[in-house]
Amino acid sequence: MIKKRKPIIALLLSLLSPGFGHVYAGDLKKGFWLFLLQYGVIFLLGKLGFLSTAYGAWFFIAFLVCLYSYAMFSSVRLALANKTYELKSYNRWYWYLFVLVLVLACGQMLISFRGSVLGFEFYKIPSRSMMPTLQPGDYITVDTQDSLIKVGDVVVFRYPKNKQTLYAQRVVALGKDTVAIENGQVILNGKTELAASVDEDFRRNKVSTYMAETMVPEGQVFVLGDWRDNSSDSRYWGTVTESDVIGKVTYIWFSKDMERLGREVR
Repeated sequence: MIKKRKPIIALLLSLLSPGFGHVYAGDLKKGFWLFLLQYGVIFLLGKLGFLSTAYGAWFFIAFLVCLYSYAMFSSVRLALANKTYELKSYNRWYWYLFVLVLVLACGQMLISFRGSVLGFEFYKIPSRSMMPTLQPGDYITVDTQDSLIKVGDVVVFRYPKNKQTLYAQRVVALGKDTVAIENGQVILNGKTELAASVDEDFRRNKVSTYMAETMVPEGQVFVLGDWRDNSSDSRYWGTVTESDVIGKVTYIWFSKDMERLGREVR
């Protein structure tokens, strides 16, 4: 059967996924390689740890923009060239439906399991509890592959009283450590812990200048917000189970404050 390929359909299918428009327009091989390129690059970048960095996030976005732009332009050009196109065995609605389901399934899997499969997460900071390190509106990258939690790390974790809620705070003590606050300074195992120190402007209230010594249970971490006067943290609701720590905050990849773009979180 001879049937002309419609450029607008090739364009719309390419918007769903690079390669889909090429399958419609008659180039199954290129369509397959574009599909494979999209998910292959995402998987590789994730496994190499690039997607948990600011520059990795920027490259990822630029890559997708370029790939989709090329796929749309190329598929439309191919459709225009195939004015007298003989339909192939794969140019059937049920094959298009199969490809669509495959694309959606792969995309959904990578989105849903990006933390465990690709080793990264993107989050937006909603509150001021971690100022000045993190500000409301900051978009952060999180490394979910680094399982070694250290004192001083800023981590994203599931709030113990509601596991659906996520917090970002600083780890100040690990399991079996003793932790206290004296004169606004965190005392870890009897010594001042500089990695948990914050500016005096953010620890003026009594609750931020003194806390009786407590021992952190094994398998738990003690967390504090950097704005001690304005943070709901382990001082109020206790420690966080290590298994509830999603990952380590690494970079600010986007922010309303342009000076914060690309800043490493320490």
